[in-house]
Amino acid sequence: MKIFKNIVRLLVLTSLSMSLTPLTTAKATTNNEAIKVNNTTDSLAISYSANTTPTTEAASTDTSSNTTTTKADGSPATSTVSVTVLSGILTLEAVPDFNFGTMTVGSIGKLKSNVVNTDGFTVDDGTNTSDATAGRDGNTDGTLSVIDSRNNLKDMPGFTLSAAIGKLNPTNTDGGSTLDAILHLNPMPLVNEENNNVSNSATPLKTDKISVSSVTGNSAPVMNLTKGSYNGGLIKATFNTPDSASLEIPNTADNTKTSAKNMNAVVTWTLNAAPATTN
Repeated sequence: MKIFKNIVRLLVLTSLSMSLTPLTTAKATTNNEAIKVNNTTDSLAISYSANTTPTTEAASTDTSSNTTTTKADGSPATSTVSVTVLSGILTLEAVPDFNFGTMTVGSIGKLKSNVVNTDGFTVDDGTNTSDATAGRDGNTDGTLSVIDSRNNLKDMPGFTLSAAIGKLNPTNTDGGSTLDAILHLNPMPLVNEENNNVSNSATPLKTDKISVSSVTGNSAPVMNLTKGSYNGGLIKATFNTPDSASLEIPNTADNTKTSAKNMNAVVTWTLNAAPATTN
């Protein structure tokens, strides 16, 4: 028996931004470049294009052969279709930013938008991860997505995508102390590019309900798909409504001082692949 284990971990830094009254906004990460989880060096971005060479020549009809052409010389017109085809790859494609507007210490705020402000923060550049106070890869539409093309699309091997959150940090110029944060994510449908559920049974699949805290430093699986339970390809969930996510700031800070600070925290996303093949 041969056991092939392709367990690949992907760390994607996201950031939570908040304005402190104490204020809070939450930020994830966005990168137009896809993140690879196997040994291929091919681009993971899927692109489609169709380029047709225009012609000013009038269309003509050859009545002797009953053949209609689009060029005066009788030759057919041509165009190009291009696509990057993924095979045998598990990739983390997109992670969301979170903005929770203005909050006070000791409160829980619902998601306001997915647009965050990282001005004045140390944005992760891939080398200063431990010093980063804002992520680099979050998107503004709340999309969390994975592409799984490792097997027959009806018999996928499974994977987990987990999240963790760090402390809320003020801007580099504001200074001052950090605050703990607890990020809550509610179950959201897991769908494909046509917004059909990716489940291959009568039971729809959703993300897991999680709470991750900078106090405990815990990580929790948001997507936890088991072998054979889902159809492969694009798998996405969208966190862009007030009920999809919330942020809690524990009541552990001094509330007597007057202040209003923008604060961000970094969310780290980790993708773990189950073995693609077992013989």
